[in-house]
Amino acid sequence: MARTFTVKAGERSRILYRFSNSLAQTYRFTAQPLAGDVSGTVEVHGSAWLFAKKPVTQPLQSENQVQKTMWDTRYSVYVTPIQDVEITLHARRGGNVFFWIILALVALAVASSMFFQAG
Repeated sequence: MARTFTVKAGERSRILYRFSNSLAQTYRFTAQPLAGDVSGTVEVHGSAWLFAKKPVTQPLQSENQVQKTMWDTRYSVYVTPIQDVEITLHARRGGNVFFWIILALVALAVASSMFFQAG
């Protein structure tokens, strides 16, 4: 499910925050200018446990991609556009892996409890 919101020119806005799930992930977002061209900066802040990493800066483009490593316990992405833009943060590919793992474990637990109660 995509999330869309507007960021004003010169305004530094956090568009993504994640607290450790220990999975490396790629996040994609698009920037659509409300007037003019897309320009500005994207700042990626990560941390290894309690220790902050040096922020990584990249130019804001129409199509953007950022990487979260499995060691990033806190992970934030900030956007500072030169012109007003509409940011659309796209859903991760593959869906929510944790949801399907937990659902499979619950189904397995229910099935095994029914099996052992019957015997």
